[in-house]
Amino acid sequence: MISQNLKKTVRNVVSIVLSSAIFFSAAFFTGCTKEETDRWLNEIFGMFNYEVLGDTLDGEAWLKMHVIDVGQGDSILIQCGECNVLIDCGENGMGDTVLDYLHRAGVSHLDWIIGTHPHSDHIGGMDTVIKRADLTIDHVMMPQLPKSMTPTTVTYTDVLTAIKKKKLKITRPVTGSEYDLDGVTMTVLSPEKGANYTDVNDYSIVLKFSYKDVSILTGGDATKKIERQLITLDYDLSADIYKVSHHGGKDGNSKVYLDEVSPKYAAISVGDDNKYGHPSAAVMDILDEMNCDVYRTDLDGNIIFESDGRNISVVISKGQ
Repeated sequence: MISQNLKKTVRNVVSIVLSSAIFFSAAFFTGCTKEETDRWLNEIFGMFNYEVLGDTLDGEAWLKMHVIDVGQGDSILIQCGECNVLIDCGENGMGDTVLDYLHRAGVSHLDWIIGTHPHSDHIGGMDTVIKRADLTIDHVMMPQLPKSMTPTTVTYTDVLTAIKKKKLKITRPVTGSEYDLDGVTMTVLSPEKGANYTDVNDYSIVLKFSYKDVSILTGGDATKKIERQLITLDYDLSADIYKVSHHGGKDGNSKVYLDEVSPKYAAISVGDDNKYGHPSAAVMDILDEMNCDVYRTDLDGNIIFESDGRNISVVISKGQ
C-alpha cells in the first residue's frame, strides 16, 4: 500500500511546467488568458509554486472548492459561478488568514457564511470574518442546539455578537432543503430538525453541492452515528469530492459510509504534527484501498478543486 507521504513525493516529481501546459490546453476561466490565470493562482499560493493535477477542463471551472490551510481546523470556500459560500473559519486567530485568502481569491461578497458547529476550530475566526467592513454577507447558517448544549464560550458569544452587529439573521439548517447557487444546488443533509444528540459534533451541518455530473460532500465533524443515520435515510451520498469529516478522525469516516460516498478525491484539513493523531491511519487505509486521491493541508497547503461539471482538476502548493 502506498503511503500518503510517498504519494506526495511522487506528485512533486511532476513538473509544474508540464502540469500547467496540460491544464491550460483548456480554459481555466472563460475569457481568461493563461497569463491572467497564472496571476490569479500566484496570488492564491503566494510564495509557493503551485502544481496542477487531475483532469483537463473542457469548459469553465464553474464549481470550485478551496480548502484553506488554517492548521488544525476547517475553512472551506465553495464557489458556484458568481456565488461564494464560506464554510467555517478555523480556530481563534485564524480569521485574518481566512480574510487574506478571500482577498487574494478576489472574494468581497459571501452569499452564505456557514458555521458547521460551535467548536472553536471551526468558528473561532468567524467573528473576525463577519466584522470585516468591506466584506458583504447575505446569509448566515448555523445549527440549532438544545439549550443544555448551547455553548457559553467567549468564542461562540463573539460570533453571535458579530452577526447581530452586522444586522444578519441566522438561518437554521432544514434537512432536504435545496438552494440554487448560480446553477449549483446546495442541499442540506443533516442535522435533523429537533435532533437530540449527545455530541456537539453530531450537530454538524452536512452539505452536498451538485453541478451537472460532479458533486462535493462536506460534513464538519459529523461522527459515525450521523453517517449511519444518513445511510438509513437513503440520501444519495455519492460524491466525486469528499471533504473528510473531523480532520480524518476515526470517530467518523466509517468504511460503510465511505463506500456510499465513493469519492474520487478527498481533502483533509489538518494541522502538522497535531496532538490528536489526525488523520487516523485506519481512515487513510480505507481511502487508499478505494484508490481515492487524498490531499492534506499539512502536506499540500491550500488545495483547490475545480470542475466544469464533468472533469475535475486539483491545484496544490508545491514544495510545502
